[in-house]
Amino acid sequence: MSQYRVSVYTGDIDDAGTDANVSITIHGSSRSVGPVDLDNSENNFERGKVDHFTLDLSDVGRMDKINIAHDNSGNKPGWFLNRVVITKDGDTAEFPCSQWLANDETHNTEVDIDRA
Repeated sequence: MSQYRVSVYTGDIDDAGTDANVSITIHGSSRSVGPVDLDNSENNFERGKVDHFTLDLSDVGRMDKINIAHDNSGNKPGWFLNRVVITKDGDTAEFPCSQWLANDETHNTEVDIDRA
């Protein structure tokens, strides 16, 4: 098992936040893990906010790509995701996004993001 520290950056634009349920899949050089729900006791994924999660998951090797998605639930579920940063065993990987995950904007509630 490895400990992943996941930081999710929601954009700072009108209606960027979401109350939908968000999950992540991490793809690496040796395997993939997920989807795993990103949830804690905070009010997550609000406009201009950075949310932090600690996940104990199988080691994927070098992190290459992620899939991040939401279930389109709640009031105004559209979400503007700025980026995701994941640190595991001293390796920090950044996954830039800067796009809407919204049925009414992009007709898509998930995205695959390659490591920067």
